[in-house]
Amino acid sequence: MRESMNMADHAPGQQALTIEQALDLAMQHHAAGRLPEAEKIYQQILQIGPNQPVALHLLGVIAHQVGKDDIATDLMAKAIAIKPEYIDAHNSLGNALKTLGRLDEAVASYDAAIALKPDYAEAHYNRALVFKDTGNLDEVMAGFRRAIAIKPEFSEAYNNLGNVLSELGNLDEAAASFQKAIAIKPDSAEAHSNLGGALSELGEMNEAFKYHRRAVALNPHNDVFWVGLAASLKFVSFTYVDDNFWQELSHLLERPTVQPSELVRPIISALRQNSTFAQIFDQTDSGKPNIAITDADAAVQLSAIPLFLRLMGLSPIHDEVIERTLTILRRSMLEEIMAGKANENAQPFSAALALHCFTNEYVFLETDEEKENVESLQRQIAALLETKRTVPPSLATALAAYRPLHRFPWAQELCDREWHGPIKEVMRRQISEPLEELALRSQIPNLTAITNEVSQSVRDQYEESPFPRWINAATDYKGRTIGALLEGPPLRFDIGDYQSPDSPEILIAGCGTGQHSLLTASRFANARVLAVDLSLSSLSYALRKTKERDVPNIEYAQADIMELGNLDRRFDLIDCSGVLHHLGEPLAGWRVLLDLLRPGGLMKIGLYSETARRNIVRGRSFIAEMGYATSIDDIRRCRQDIMAKAKNGDSEMAAICAFNDFFNLSNCRDLLFHVQEHRFTLPQIAEVLEFMKLKFIGFEMRDQSTLRKFEKSFPQQRSLCSLSKWHEFERDNPNTFGGMYQFWCMSRNVQPAGN
Repeated sequence: MRESMNMADHAPGQQALTIEQALDLAMQHHAAGRLPEAEKIYQQILQIGPNQPVALHLLGVIAHQVGKDDIATDLMAKAIAIKPEYIDAHNSLGNALKTLGRLDEAVASYDAAIALKPDYAEAHYNRALVFKDTGNLDEVMAGFRRAIAIKPEFSEAYNNLGNVLSELGNLDEAAASFQKAIAIKPDSAEAHSNLGGALSELGEMNEAFKYHRRAVALNPHNDVFWVGLAASLKFVSFTYVDDNFWQELSHLLERPTVQPSELVRPIISALRQNSTFAQIFDQTDSGKPNIAITDADAAVQLSAIPLFLRLMGLSPIHDEVIERTLTILRRSMLEEIMAGKANENAQPFSAALALHCFTNEYVFLETDEEKENVESLQRQIAALLETKRTVPPSLATALAAYRPLHRFPWAQELCDREWHGPIKEVMRRQISEPLEELALRSQIPNLTAITNEVSQSVRDQYEESPFPRWINAATDYKGRTIGALLEGPPLRFDIGDYQSPDSPEILIAGCGTGQHSLLTASRFANARVLAVDLSLSSLSYALRKTKERDVPNIEYAQADIMELGNLDRRFDLIDCSGVLHHLGEPLAGWRVLLDLLRPGGLMKIGLYSETARRNIVRGRSFIAEMGYATSIDDIRRCRQDIMAKAKNGDSEMAAICAFNDFFNLSNCRDLLFHVQEHRFTLPQIAEVLEFMKLKFIGFEMRDQSTLRKFEKSFPQQRSLCSLSKWHEFERDNPNTFGGMYQFWCMSRNVQPAGN
């Protein structure tokens, strides 16, 4: 007998639906994503006929879709008990079990489906995904290939096969697999992004950029795709920019996983394709008479280029032409303000310039006349405040472009005024936030005394110049285990039988202003981070930015690495990048940190290269010869002299100007004027690692083309872990480690069982 049922939402007077009709209606709702409607009908069906396997299965599918996998497995198991040959239910049960982490049971469910239907492509595919989670790549590859052989149009299988090939370093094959996935499914954002990543590693940056851009266009809400686009952009120079790209670049600057300073050069390259932008900077820098565009006109016209204004507010701009032009425009702005000729239409640019100069810590050169005008301007503002009169925004932004507003005694009073438009951001950045940092200093605990003379000198430097100043930090888009990050692309380190801790304890020794702390805290899943530094000014900046991001798993404290030996804590990972070479005794400090490492733990170390720093050594010698001090004025004058020498053909000075750090005052001080600096060679590092019983795992390199070049020079297996081979490579390629040697190493002590 055909059973029928009345639907609660069925139109009055219509004939009752059969079970088959009700199922068909429910499945239509289900396919359209109307899950509540579908669920309601499935439940009504089961009220009439509790042993309906299709309704049980599909109700279980909905439970799986909404994250109720315990309920899903129960419903699917009931369906299979009623109908053991129900192939789709076996496959769906495997999906729910996989989500619950019951991987052996999931494989058994997929095997049951395949036994009933050997050419069930989806079951082969899903089974392969389980083995991907367990790291059994042979089973993964076999499963994906089998799924593709059965179903040649299986885009997702091609995409995931490409991911496995990429993990194995077979990038050409991976790219081909991603291309097949895209040919089948042109709107797959994931496949486009993955192909962009493979092409980036192959050095095909222009092609990589196209695919990453397409991925973002297809799905602009996925941070993974924006990260890929940002990574490919770093190496692209533009000769043409379409209208849509300006908006994409603006969005890119705001993504939480993207570091704005990394995008300066490609964005400036793109902006030079804007005729107004190019004319302003070419004309001003050339020294030609300002006939076509006056300085006042330039400020107004730049106010209409929001991408440039936003970039100015987020990062120093690593470009000598831009710096020279902004220096001229700032001087012109001040002169007009002092002459009472403020142009309100230029206010967006003026505010952005004030933010920019605050971010680069007023690294631009000032004339004596400018200094006198600035003194007059600050007295004028003080008088207006004292007599309760209005302070024109143009006056405040002009002063903020030369001096940090929070250092004036009347700063809070100025900030408390009602402000509108671009100047509101200036008040927040230059007054509210620094005063907040001042209040946060008392919340930072002190773990050790700072009695070492060198440590005190270094602390004093960073108290005066917290390093680095940043606005938006890049965070990782997904936390991974330590092992997954090290073994996966692009690092692909061989870490043997290392077992990742579930909740790693991480020490960042020398965290500065917190940029690296935030990246590390997001990079590793369930991490608990202790970040220490000598400087309270740096730590208070870090704490404010961490609170701003609402990141709960970072603890900040003031400490001297040399005194951390009495710390009653041990760590799974210790990250000390760019710090040891500033200690009086770097190896003694390294030894202290090693004693805080758990057996079998990992260290990430950053040290200056003697070879790569040769131009910096020349710069430091030049500074000593000229007798420059570490005052702001001397650093400014020194920079101008270095740029002049570079412009006259001095290649060593030109190399110094190529450092991004050169364009920010505290960074430049750290680069060239540091009170303490040691440099190392790779043979020296190899000796230290041997002495400390640390195993070198590999370099973490931003430029994958360097790795490809090395592998071509040394194709032998395990050459990537040979410091002697890297030493040979560096002799032939002396700029390889221009930033630092950034490398990972592992304690050779065995982790005790049960820990």
